[in-house]
Amino acid sequence: MKRQHTIHLLSVLAGLFLLLTSCHPPRPADSRPYSVGYNFLVHADSLLLQEDRPMRWCQGVAQTSDSLWVFHDDHLVVAAIIVIPEDCVDSVWVKVARDQGTMGWTHESNLLDAASPDDPISQFIRIFSARHLLWFLALIALACLAVTMRYLRRRNIPLLHVHDIPSAYPTLLTSTLAVAATTYAHIQHSLPGQWVHFYYYPTLNPLAQPAELCLFLFCVWLFLLLTIAVVDSAFGLLRATGAMVYLLTLLAICALIYLTISLAAYFSICLAYALCLLYILVAIYHYIRHVRAHYLCGRCGAKLRDKGVCPRCGAVND
Repeated sequence: MKRQHTIHLLSVLAGLFLLLTSCHPPRPADSRPYSVGYNFLVHADSLLLQEDRPMRWCQGVAQTSDSLWVFHDDHLVVAAIIVIPEDCVDSVWVKVARDQGTMGWTHESNLLDAASPDDPISQFIRIFSARHLLWFLALIALACLAVTMRYLRRRNIPLLHVHDIPSAYPTLLTSTLAVAATTYAHIQHSLPGQWVHFYYYPTLNPLAQPAELCLFLFCVWLFLLLTIAVVDSAFGLLRATGAMVYLLTLLAICALIYLTISLAAYFSICLAYALCLLYILVAIYHYIRHVRAHYLCGRCGAKLRDKGVCPRCGAVND
């Protein structure tokens, strides 16, 4: 029944994927990644707007009687865009509106520093692209994983790449994540314009994107499908408590892989490539040599790597 339930979920996700392939994000008329009517969300504490249409400006916006503020979490829509070549601060001015009574002009640079696209995918990208957040999460994941691995190894509890369950799905899951993280770093490093357009017009449809973005989105979808397969395998091969512990440690390992590759890309994209390839080769080698199941439990039929006590039902297999 569990296997049938997993197949049903995979079919639903596959159908959702096919529906999304018909969605194409709109493209702005010019090279700017946004246009009139585009929606922003203020993520800074505040943003100062000038009510009067700018003519020429060299000192920035001053806090005068014709100025107004918008604040954190305010939703803005682009009402107009003009170019003032004589402006020595920023030649592009953008008029944004929070509501009919609150609208004004600001330099494009100020707007992009204080606001981001009002889309959940774009907000997710902005939050998890912060370098200081990556360092912080990497240290936490490494510390938690080190403590957990030491505890689990003493108790002989299943752990990815150490005392793994006899299933290929966890290895495929982490390998897919490594490829996705490397592709993401490659796009940001080598194709920033392509990533900017995706940031302002995100989509989950890989077939409507260039090759690099197509690979990245394909890895995202494959990661989701493999996650379902891993959960099903863990609960099928382990008892409920052991499965939960295994999945939590797997989550920590996935976070560490992503953060390691992402931080390596800040120093050198070639280092990120090398780490990705090295990890995939080592993971596959370890699975073939030490994880692949050779036996079945005589009581419950669970896959076993070696003879002995079945981690699922506790039966002794000699």
